[in-house]
Amino acid sequence: MSGQRNGHRHHHGSRRRKQKRKMMLVCTLAVVFIVCLLGFAVKQKLDRQKSYHVSGSNSIDVGAGYRYTEYNGKKYQYNNRVTTLLYAGLDSTGELKATASYGDKTRADSIMLVVLDEASKKMSVVAINRDTMTKVHRFSRTGDDLGTYTTHLGFAYSNGDGGEASCENLETAVKDMLGGLPIHNYIVTNQTSISKINDLVGGVTVTVPNDDLAANFPELTAGSVVKLDDSNVRSYLQYRDTSVDFSNEGRIERQKSFVLPFMDEFGALLKEDTSGMWDKLETLNDWMQTDITKNRYLSLADAFNNTSLTQESYYVLEGEDQLGESHDEFYYDEDALQELIIKLFYREI
Repeated sequence: MSGQRNGHRHHHGSRRRKQKRKMMLVCTLAVVFIVCLLGFAVKQKLDRQKSYHVSGSNSIDVGAGYRYTEYNGKKYQYNNRVTTLLYAGLDSTGELKATASYGDKTRADSIMLVVLDEASKKMSVVAINRDTMTKVHRFSRTGDDLGTYTTHLGFAYSNGDGGEASCENLETAVKDMLGGLPIHNYIVTNQTSISKINDLVGGVTVTVPNDDLAANFPELTAGSVVKLDDSNVRSYLQYRDTSVDFSNEGRIERQKSFVLPFMDEFGALLKEDTSGMWDKLETLNDWMQTDITKNRYLSLADAFNNTSLTQESYYVLEGEDQLGESHDEFYYDEDALQELIIKLFYREI
């Protein structure tokens, strides 16, 4: 009996030790898991802040964040009076709605950065070719991030959910092109909104830069001065002949001829009635996606009213068109982009 009791105690002691070792193992694994998560988070942060280099003597180093950098042997500080907005026009019509499934959404047809610099009182626009080849995130159908691949910038929106995730994915892709510089807000519209945007200022008067539309719109021949209306404004801003290589370049020219006078008219109306313009913009809600709240809008209105856009401050990202297997491809000039980054976002110290 005594031996049985001793053996029984030994059996329970062994089980308790095993349970203790098991608990220790679980705790150890939990600690390792937490440390790995923290390490991954730190790595992600460092990856977002990593140096942005190209070959040659010209480089922008944002290893310590974007606030200080060196370029061509000179030191620069980020201009914290700059506000950057991302605008994208989509190749779709109808109401814009997010879906539960990711991927296969419409693509961004026109992409622009609007840079408001209250220090210099200057507004700049950077038009980015939608065919720009760059790193873009893709996702599973349920939204899991599958990492990046090189594709057309316009597909960054297409890879998302057709809502906030699409907008933020496009924003991330452009931000990565800029070496991690902040983009403060985004505005995305589709083709249905074009005539309504034109109507915000009572119709935009343009000087037509090319003959791309002359065959179907005799009034839109190169050099003509035309006040756009519902009959032609959508084609003016959206149309390109897909049978012609690199026809997106002609569309970018027409968009530039529209944006410059539109900003002038919009700015004047904004100063005249800031609250009224907000009410007008709200009528676009079904065809617009943005992270700008009314309070943010009022702040941006002040920045907008303190800056002005000129022909010289409208930039088209430089690069080279190439024929791809199924689509035109555009490869931006990294040196030219870096010079533009320094010019628009930094000041020498």
